[in-house]
Amino acid sequence: MKNIHERNVSISHVVLMEMGDEPVSTGVIKNNFGEVMTSSTVLTDEDVKIELTFKRDEKVFLPVTVVYNRETKQIIRWE
Repeated sequence: MKNIHERNVSISHVVLMEMGDEPVSTGVIKNNFGEVMTSSTVLTDEDVKIELTFKRDEKVFLPVTVVYNRETKQIIRWE
């Protein structure tokens, strides 16, 4: 259960960074729990899709996709 919580915290942190004033866009973010690989795609003038993959101890977890509105900072879809 602890590992699931740490994965969720890591992914949520990167999503908040991306939605902030200085987006990460594409790259690898390392933290205390592992690393999150990110890739962003602009879908429309307002909507952005972020694909995130969490990796820890050489194990890669299933990717997460988040679509959010740049103007309102609201998450439209989280899969």
